[in-house]
Amino acid sequence: MRNQSERSIPESLPADTRPIELVTENGFSVLRLWEIDRVLPPSEGHYRFLVVDPRDLKRQIEVEIAGDIAVQIALRTRGRILADSSYWICCAERHLATYLWENNDYPRDDRLRVSLLDPEDIIVAIRWGTG
Repeated sequence: MRNQSERSIPESLPADTRPIELVTENGFSVLRLWEIDRVLPPSEGHYRFLVVDPRDLKRQIEVEIAGDIAVQIALRTRGRILADSSYWICCAERHLATYLWENNDYPRDDRLRVSLLDPEDIIVAIRWGTG
């Protein structure tokens, strides 16, 4: 049995659908690899992004969300945000973009671990999916 991250996106999506691209203030572009590959988003706390630097050099970066953070957010949101929520994609993407902007470089070993949430993460979590 294949897990959720290996299943294909339904054929009903238009072929010209472009992946979401986040551009940092210092010129890094962050793209979601699962959107490029046209597969369902991951839901295991590990998110892979294609990052293009201002010189047009590309690297794949993995962002890991620490498991204890997911538990904390599930409690704070009374179960609205679980481990497979799209909130974690946005959280991983934002932490990666912040790292790229603050360090003007890729994370060491092409990996970034989010082990602490900042106040903005908490505020977004509390409001996530409330309309």
